Amino acid sequence: MLRLFLLTLVAVITLFQPSLASKSYEMKLMPPFASEVYGNNGKIIGFYYQKHFRLYTPYDKVPLNLVYAVVTAEDDRFFSHKGIDPIGILRAAITDVSRGKVVQGGSTITQQLAKMIFLSPQRTIERKLKEIELARKLEKKLTKEEILELYLNYVYLSNGAYGVRAAAWVLFGEDLYQLTTAQCALLAGIIRGPEYYNPFKHPERALKRRNFILKKMLEKNYITKDEYEKAIKEPLTPLKSPNLPRTAGYDLDFVKYEILKKGILTKRELYTGGYKIFTSLDPEIENYAQEILKNYRDFYANKHKVDDLQCAGFAVDRDGRVIFIVGGSNYSETKLNRAFQVQRPIGSTAKPFTYLTAFQNGWSPLDFISNQPIEKPTDKFDPKTGERVWWRPQNYEGTFSPFMTLREALMNSVNVATLHLAMEFPQKVRKNLIKFELIDKNSPFNLSYVLGSFPSNLYRVVRAFSGLQNDGILKEPYVVEKVENKFGRVVYRGFPKLKRASDTASVVILRSILEDVVKRGTAKTISYLTKDFDVAGKTGTTNDFKDAYFTGFTTSFVMSIWFGRDSYQTMWRGAAGGVVSAPPWGKIAEKICEKYGCGRFEPPYEEIVKNYPPPSHFPEKEMEEIYYDNLINQLEEEELVGEDNSSSDRR
Repeated sequence: MLRLFLLTLVAVITLFQPSLASKSYEMKLMPPFASEVYGNNGKIIGFYYQKHFRLYTPYDKVPLNLVYAVVTAEDDRFFSHKGIDPIGILRAAITDVSRGKVVQGGSTITQQLAKMIFLSPQRTIERKLKEIELARKLEKKLTKEEILELYLNYVYLSNGAYGVRAAAWVLFGEDLYQLTTAQCALLAGIIRGPEYYNPFKHPERALKRRNFILKKMLEKNYITKDEYEKAIKEPLTPLKSPNLPRTAGYDLDFVKYEILKKGILTKRELYTGGYKIFTSLDPEIENYAQEILKNYRDFYANKHKVDDLQCAGFAVDRDGRVIFIVGGSNYSETKLNRAFQVQRPIGSTAKPFTYLTAFQNGWSPLDFISNQPIEKPTDKFDPKTGERVWWRPQNYEGTFSPFMTLREALMNSVNVATLHLAMEFPQKVRKNLIKFELIDKNSPFNLSYVLGSFPSNLYRVVRAFSGLQNDGILKEPYVVEKVENKFGRVVYRGFPKLKRASDTASVVILRSILEDVVKRGTAKTISYLTKDFDVAGKTGTTNDFKDAYFTGFTTSFVMSIWFGRDSYQTMWRGAAGGVVSAPPWGKIAEKICEKYGCGRFEPPYEEIVKNYPPPSHFPEKEMEEIYYDNLINQLEEEELVGEDNSSSDRR
């Protein structure tokens, strides 16, 4: 025991002697910090970190009462000593001698910091001597404020929280600046024994320790009598259990995907750099969309006895900012994000781009196209008969007709008529699918692609339809609006990637038909929406009812909803996009429009009148006059031609 006491005295005597430690001071002192993700409301929606949940906070953002509380609890002579407190060491040595072992460290805040950064928690005389020397070096290199900043960011405060800001989040669900005096005292009290004073496990101990520190703060005039009386009556924490950090979700996975794909940050920077990532995500809309989709999914699954039914949704605003992303019914059950990680056929969702091709090549919505059966030989042979297999596409109703207008064919999503139209200019249709980035440049192409047989996802579909919403200008969806490093410097700003994919006139003509899809076509289940604002969109149903889509847009947003089974099996007979996906789309659309506002489409009149072609494709030439008159009447009804110029463009 005497040896222990003498060694402690030697440590005090050699305080200002040459270095005993060999550790280099050039090592980085800052620990890894979690990166924070913010929604468009400015509130945190999640974090990325590796091992320890630690949030960076600079000294000037630490509440003064927290500084007072920590100094009171851990080192009341912190601002006057040079890193070592001889009185504290002697007091600890006497305690150790009386107990017969190393029990009380007597460490100052600076010593504790040195131990946290450089040393192991093992209690030995050798380690204590190193701790003293390192503390002396820290005091020479850093100001008191810098030492406190490091200490308050390093210290462990129970429940997986490292540093005072992380502890404020976990213990109180608050940011640091929101803490009360009582909460500051509680945090300071936990430092001495994070598990022993854990307020969720041992509330009585934590309360006693907190009140003791509050009393000491009063005695040192850090707080007034009134502040003390108010703080002493405050409950420990408003939470019943720790507010554990959210580290994963469909939205957070997508944010991470964009950050890494675009090279905004490296994975190491993302998980250890303490960045603030500001996104366009709307937590209110996203939670609502998740709830709506899950409710519809559960309803459909129960009604039709489909256990593996899934759903997904994706929406962006007019500038391409992501409003929400839902990748499935429940992230805790299935982490696969079906909005962008899964490639599935999109069915009739692809049809508008064939009609757009027609309008770009001088066709009119009132031109006629054949709806008679198609038969084409394939490269396959029947294994039983040896005969060649023929491709015979069918319409949804199983019926055909001699002719129909383009407007009627798209409005009612007629397969065979669409194929006949695509056969007029197949390579131009392919180019449009590439321009709108539904397929890649090197993707194979066959006629079935016109009906959406190619693999895609909601991300690509929404991107393509953004070009229809924005008069031919494609806008790449993006979710990360700004990234700041832990010191507040902006290191990245997000922006939409724009590309002209089509002329405006052709898109506006197409849009008028997509409005009819909602008003009286395959998506008329949500026609009620058009009383308050304009909606244009397209249903999508794949073979054997394996996938059901509705993709639509208003003046404010583009959104796509999908339902299907992970097993790629039939959902149930009749599970079409207009019946399955359009209704939840409508519910979510109402919520978005209520918050952000949706209006009426305003086409550029002069350009449309100039470029809107008269019909030229008729089953019989003598019908041209009749349908030309119908075209003018239709344009007037849709207000694409005003009273002043309705007759000036007769061609």
